[in-house]
Amino acid sequence: MKKILKFLYMIFFGLIIIPQVSLAAECNFNILSPIQYREKSEAVKNAQLCLQKLGFKISEATGYYGKETMSAVKSFYTSWYGSWNGLRLGALGIKNLKKVTISNSSNVFAMTKFSSSDEYKEYLKENSSNNQNYGTGIVRSGTLAPAVPTTANGAEKDSTATSEAVSIDRYSSTNNQVLNIDEPDIVKTNGQTIFYKSYSYQGNPCPAGAMCVNRLIEPSANAKISLINALPATNLSIDSKIDIENNYYNVGDLLLSSNILIAFENKKIKGYDVSDTKNPKEKWAIDLDENTKIVSSRLKDGKIYLITQSYTNNYKTCPVTILKNGTNNLTIPCNNIYHPTSAMAIDSNFTAMAIDPNNGNISNSISFLGSSSSEIYVSENNLYVAYAYSENQLTYYLNFLKEKATDLFPATLISKMETVSNYDISNSSKIAELQTEINKFYDSLSSDEVMRFENEFNNRLTDYSKLHIRELEKTAIVKIGLNDLKIASTGVVPGSILNQFSLDEYGGNLRVAVTVGGIWNIFGVRSESVNDIYVLDGSLNTIGSIKGLGITEKIYSARFIGNRGYLVTFKQIDPFYVLDLSNPTAPAVKGELKIPGYSAYLHPISDNIILGVGKENNQVKLSLFDVTSPENPTEINKYNLGDYWTEVESNHHAFLLDKTHNVFFIPASLGGYIFSYKDNKLSLVKTVKDYNIKRAVYINDYLYMLGDNKVTVFNENNWEKISELEIK
Repeated sequence: MKKILKFLYMIFFGLIIIPQVSLAAECNFNILSPIQYREKSEAVKNAQLCLQKLGFKISEATGYYGKETMSAVKSFYTSWYGSWNGLRLGALGIKNLKKVTISNSSNVFAMTKFSSSDEYKEYLKENSSNNQNYGTGIVRSGTLAPAVPTTANGAEKDSTATSEAVSIDRYSSTNNQVLNIDEPDIVKTNGQTIFYKSYSYQGNPCPAGAMCVNRLIEPSANAKISLINALPATNLSIDSKIDIENNYYNVGDLLLSSNILIAFENKKIKGYDVSDTKNPKEKWAIDLDENTKIVSSRLKDGKIYLITQSYTNNYKTCPVTILKNGTNNLTIPCNNIYHPTSAMAIDSNFTAMAIDPNNGNISNSISFLGSSSSEIYVSENNLYVAYAYSENQLTYYLNFLKEKATDLFPATLISKMETVSNYDISNSSKIAELQTEINKFYDSLSSDEVMRFENEFNNRLTDYSKLHIRELEKTAIVKIGLNDLKIASTGVVPGSILNQFSLDEYGGNLRVAVTVGGIWNIFGVRSESVNDIYVLDGSLNTIGSIKGLGITEKIYSARFIGNRGYLVTFKQIDPFYVLDLSNPTAPAVKGELKIPGYSAYLHPISDNIILGVGKENNQVKLSLFDVTSPENPTEINKYNLGDYWTEVESNHHAFLLDKTHNVFFIPASLGGYIFSYKDNKLSLVKTVKDYNIKRAVYINDYLYMLGDNKVTVFNENNWEKISELEIK
């Protein structure tokens, strides 16, 4: 026993680094909770299993806290705390048991629940400014009303529904990432009615040549949902309007589930019964807490999956109130909040919940801490939360000083910083102290010494960063099952992701595209960037990778389709990569094409034709890539618009594809554009000059172009204007 205690003592204080060994599935550190003598419960059984795995003598995990368990708990406390009677495994004991259990886990990154409000408060204190984070936005996905099938690209639905006058043969849906998972947008249609959220603006006209929002200075926006009777197309009319609480800078979107229209407003979510479009009725409403905002939502299999964010506060901790009205009040206690066990800058509490669109009732929820630089992606069965974080920067830079710069700095400076690293202060304070000490040393140098120092220091740090580029910035990924909203597994990859298209689940594996490096360090030296692809199995362990694509560049767009992946990196030219992902353990680059400009959005036009939407020379550029031969991708056609911006670059919902007529729509800064891609040749078939144009939908063979002020309908067979409707 003494040998075991000594071994554990050395583990705790870092004197021995033990190999990472997977724990048995029965030992779940995520649900460890305080237990006491003579208690019989699943919590006791779980603690017994964890103590067993650490080498403490418990012959069988029975779930009963008897003398044998008491002796094991007593021995465990002795290894780090001191004298203890073993009658209780309390909050502090649970905290340390988690640490040891996790240190033996195969996952570098893990999530666990808090055991008390004090632990929550202490965690925020230690991590709220612990590290700098590098990352981007929130990944998203959702579902369509299950009664209506969707095509493979999520852009078209067929229906046998009919109105009294017009048969509805087909109509478009939102351009979603995942089949049958609907994403919120400002327009929805069921083939008869178009539900469109638009804005009317008030403000002073924008001066010629100036950059203003919607051509107005400091506009105020009044949001409304118009219920537009779309058929017959020759006689559009507005059945009714719904005023919503919103503004231009806090855009809320729409979801449609059968006859329930869900509107995401400023601090509210409302469900409207729109079975009678002339008289929509508010059926339910949810009020968000004033500290809560909506991050993302999806509709899948008749359920809304909503993700919210609340900023953490060291003075106002838990419980955390998310929703605050009546039966839909949602307050999360401390012991139901998960947190990353790895050190990372924490600033937000995220809550995912399942909502019944028919009544607004919440059936399940999960809360977890993370950084605001997070992405959320939803697959058919799972919700993925991707956290961008940085490993301990002080350790990283101290290692650099000790390994590569001992001849540049006095030994006393390095020794002092090693002492500071053990202080009970935040990492940001420690790094600030490091910078202060280096600046003091720098100021002591002569001008000749400064010249040598700057050149040597910058070059050595640059070389060191190249060798250790994947050690500092990381993305932690948490996999949550949609059926029960419980954590299924956790994992970590180097670098940071761009957006939701950087993640894709296929065949039980998760493919992840990341950019590594390209960031400014604390000494003002920018590291070189590279781009990687990682394949993670169902447990989020890395099983395959492609590393080092596009050196000095960063990812501008990614798309995973079946056994292939497509990636665009950019700095001066546009490398378009074709990836072979058929063998998850050995993914490979099959082909590469370098052309001017970049593509910020990739969309499959057919099995072997990929459309790229981006820029070249500050103008919108459209490219058709032929990937029939993945080893030799070619740009078979391109089109440069006399327009400087399109929303499609940053929002895939603005894109519409109509395969029946071989056309697609994009809105841009000057108006709306309809392109044909027939015979793999891009040609502009219709334009509407109106900077307010936002979206387009099609119903049968009519295309409806929607702006803030009006809807214009075109016959797709000849592109003649059929009708127009003012919607102010």
